[in-house]
Amino acid sequence: MSLTTSEELFVRKQQSVEVWQVIPLILAAALLTVGLAMFLSGTHNLVDVVQPVIVVFGGALAGLLLTFSTTHISQALQLALVRGVRGGTAPAEMIRALLKICDVSRRDGLLGVAEVRSNSEQVEEICSLIGDASDDETLRFALERRIAGEKRNHQMTTDVFLFTAIYAVLIGMLGTLLLYVTPTDSALDGTTFLPFVCGVSLAILMSILIGRLRAAHLRELVIAEIAYRGAVYILEDNNVQRLRGRLSLLVPPGLRR
Repeated sequence: MSLTTSEELFVRKQQSVEVWQVIPLILAAALLTVGLAMFLSGTHNLVDVVQPVIVVFGGALAGLLLTFSTTHISQALQLALVRGVRGGTAPAEMIRALLKICDVSRRDGLLGVAEVRSNSEQVEEICSLIGDASDDETLRFALERRIAGEKRNHQMTTDVFLFTAIYAVLIGMLGTLLLYVTPTDSALDGTTFLPFVCGVSLAILMSILIGRLRAAHLRELVIAEIAYRGAVYILEDNNVQRLRGRLSLLVPPGLRR
């Protein structure tokens, strides 16, 4: 009996990132914040921007640590790197995996599908359900559980970056207010508003990241539906060509490639 290997059923993992790998993401956010703040404020002296950026980043980090657990923040950073930066999983990857599973079911039967191994936990669960000849109710329950878990993870992740944006703006406003009310001999200039500009700059970057995470979340919901509906189709009719056509209809036009 042939066994499909993980290379043949490759689907990009979602949580295969070490914590240290998010350090470049944080450094990139800091550098982009500095550049954006200098551009928006018209400041040419880098030294003037560094202090407000440190205050905004430090204050936002302190606020996050008081709001969320370190495990929560770590998981959010990992998911941001996998989905927000790398793009996450594409529906075409899941369709290719299901077509190979369908081919295995034709060649080796349901027992052959049950022995399939993949780097994707979702693919292995689908293979297990097909191998057990699960009924529609069991597959529907598995799909609902997967979608509920995906929505929960997405909400927990976006909350971290949403609060980061809120804290950054509030701390920037506080820093600008303190500079404004502090009596100095120098006239009011662009450096007074640098903390607020730095906070807004970081908030803009967080908004971009949240948008990318939302797009990836919607893509994951489509992939989950493809996976479990594909299992239903394979159990009903394991014809590869018909399966490809039926699964392709589940992909919205914006996600086709």
